Amino acid sequence: MSKNHSPWAWVPTLYFAEGVPYVAVMTISVIIYKRLGLSNADITLYTSWLYLPWVIKPLWSPFVDMLRTKRWWILVMQILIAAALAGVAFTIPGPWWLQGSLAFFWLLAFSSATHDIAADGFYMLGLEQHEQAYFVGIRSTFYRIATIFSSGLLVGLAGVLQVLTRSIAYAWSLVFYLIAGLFIALWLYHSWALPRPSEDNHRMQKSAKDIMNEFWI
Repeated sequence: MSKNHSPWAWVPTLYFAEGVPYVAVMTISVIIYKRLGLSNADITLYTSWLYLPWVIKPLWSPFVDMLRTKRWWILVMQILIAAALAGVAFTIPGPWWLQGSLAFFWLLAFSSATHDIAADGFYMLGLEQHEQAYFVGIRSTFYRIATIFSSGLLVGLAGVLQVLTRSIAYAWSLVFYLIAGLFIALWLYHSWALPRPSEDNHRMQKSAKDIMNEFWI
């Protein structure tokens, strides 16, 4: 196994990055649509489907093993998450805010669910067995911190910006641009901090048949 950095350099930030987009899709989207005037029935109809990528993610998890490394998937999904967040920020103030934001929330949900698959698998490959047990609580803590950051601090920031800009849409647009910038920073940081475990590269050498057999057994 090749390790370039201490697990403390990447485990906390990786699971922080796992928690933020999940909260953005499942909690913040509901708050935004409520503040923008959608009825409870419409909010339920539109946002309930956003959870689907997490429900069906086992269906494409074998392909994360089959195609490229988990490190590659993590970095690519973080860029897609940043793009989806920027897309939400761009469309919210526009005339097609509902259709546009829902499309980008869907991209965000799919990218986040795929990121979860890769991150959880990478955790197993990037740490020794005794380290995996030690960092279980740490990764859960930073996931919870991400939840508090997203559903607490970001929502509060949106409220402050709403007072300053006198616009709900522009306030949330600025918040989502901020989160997109955060994910670009996380992508740059993880490009440096994530180790390159030899087991991750070894899995690429498995045949598609081997990986599918693992999935069904």
